[in-house]
Amino acid sequence: MNLRILSTICLILFSANTVNLFAVEPERYKSPMVEKGIEADYTKHMFLEPELAAKVNKSQQMWINDIIRLGIYLRPREEVRNNLDFNKSSSGYTDRTMQTSSMYLLIDPNPYVTAKITFQDSRVWGGDSPATAGDIRANFFANTPNTSVAGQANTTSLNSTGIREAFVMLKKLPLDLKIQVGRQIWTYGDQRMIGGANWTINGLSYDGARVMFDRPDYKIHFFAARPYWTQSGVNGVVSANDPKANSNAKGSDTTLFGNYNTIKVLDAFVVDLYSINVVRKWIPNTYNSVTGLPNVSADDPLAQTRSKQSQELYTAGFRLTNRTANNFLPKGSAWDWTWESAWQAGFTGRRINEKVAGYALPSTYQNLLTEREKYTGQFHVAQTGYTFFEKLRFGAQIMYASGDKNRSDGSSSTFQTLSTPRFGVIPYYNGVAGLSENIDYKNLISKSVSVTYNSDEWGTFQLSFFQNDKAQRQDAWYAINGAGNSTTNIGEANSSPVSSAKGSTENYADNAYAMPYSLGKHIYNEIDFSWMAVINDNVSIWLGVGYLKAGNSVVNYRNSGMAYNAATNSFELNSDFLLGKNKVARDGSMAYLQVNAAF
Repeated sequence: MNLRILSTICLILFSANTVNLFAVEPERYKSPMVEKGIEADYTKHMFLEPELAAKVNKSQQMWINDIIRLGIYLRPREEVRNNLDFNKSSSGYTDRTMQTSSMYLLIDPNPYVTAKITFQDSRVWGGDSPATAGDIRANFFANTPNTSVAGQANTTSLNSTGIREAFVMLKKLPLDLKIQVGRQIWTYGDQRMIGGANWTINGLSYDGARVMFDRPDYKIHFFAARPYWTQSGVNGVVSANDPKANSNAKGSDTTLFGNYNTIKVLDAFVVDLYSINVVRKWIPNTYNSVTGLPNVSADDPLAQTRSKQSQELYTAGFRLTNRTANNFLPKGSAWDWTWESAWQAGFTGRRINEKVAGYALPSTYQNLLTEREKYTGQFHVAQTGYTFFEKLRFGAQIMYASGDKNRSDGSSSTFQTLSTPRFGVIPYYNGVAGLSENIDYKNLISKSVSVTYNSDEWGTFQLSFFQNDKAQRQDAWYAINGAGNSTTNIGEANSSPVSSAKGSTENYADNAYAMPYSLGKHIYNEIDFSWMAVINDNVSIWLGVGYLKAGNSVVNYRNSGMAYNAATNSFELNSDFLLGKNKVARDGSMAYLQVNAAF
């Protein structure tokens, strides 16, 4: 009996070992991006030409255990800018080397979640200050800012090192939704409305969330972000955009939200329908020093003494293009075209005095009849080109962004740019404002033509010409950051406009007799040459030069011997012109050399 039991036990053990011997271990997960390349959602912090981007994203050298991807992006750029404000007394010469450096960690451990964190440093060459004043070593680092200390004014700070991205992507949710939460970069269409601004030294990031429903023929995205907070200071951590702590913060609690939809129609063209909106709470005049809350007197919704009423900017538009292969032409196609239009509505945040039959009421009664100033801007662009032999493209573009000829009425007709990327997307990267980055698409009619040649051996060459005119003579010429190139203070609606523009003619009240010179419409012409070449699988070099010629909008103002004094409602001698301080210098220029290294 014991022998039989022992034999049975041995048979069971042998059978178990035999099963284990032939058992197949579960297959270890391998990120599909190892073979297919990194998806576009995870490469938005870099600005690379498509050829180099494809090489870097498909490289398998930086993957660890097939689920972790390390990456490095380095971009030093030398810039030389001269006389971009066309002022003879001050050439505005700039010579600087900037560098953007980033390192990221992408984790894709299973089909249901992916995470990414990107560390980025942005600096002008000269380094951080390693020694305090009084230490002889500090004199060597003359190009560096002072060391920041607690309570220091925000006019001086160290170079910026921080987190560009930090998000988690939840996948394979019900209805096959994806949700992205955290610090992230948004890019849509040609990035005329919203983008990552990767050409700039630090770029844009959005703290928020996206819900994405993606299909081969259509995509539906909802997104929201909060760039400004007043409710900060948790455990001593303060929002960089808290207006109570940062005097440079330009808003109170602000929400950026919208919807972007893309539909592919029979592989013939793509339709984008979007709504991108910014809602901002009013900015109180004063805060209580003890509680940190707004004073009660600033909470009157009709008080004209308030800094701002609630600001609501709603932008809706569409985009049509035949670039159906990830925003490029399908293989074999030669003619490309794009048309995009957007309209704006909402309220600026200003409450102004209404007029009766075109005239303002006497000052005693003006506050009895007020209205909220409305946004009424619009934007249109048409772009086309034809490529011969898949190498030589001739292109043309016309862009219109509305201006405002009368800012004393209840309508703000100047188109308000959103989170613009300045340069747009490659290969049309300088179709927004030219290499000089000297203009924004506000109050602008821009016409341009370009010739691009893509050489297999020597890289890509592009020659472009821009003619930039005002949409409305009375409105400003706007800088690339969206601010008017002037020091004009329009005040409240019942105040007299003051004209003291630095580089542009303006007349806020639509009064042709308030200017002693002709209101010119032509701002400047620009001609650009650029070269982009991929050196190897990880490095490319870009070079560009641009020349600008001032138009009559600038020339008429700077060369005027008379100036209008709004306080006395009379003309006076322009002392700046007589002393040679404000005469026009018609020529401006810009040049840059950039190295891109990505791993």
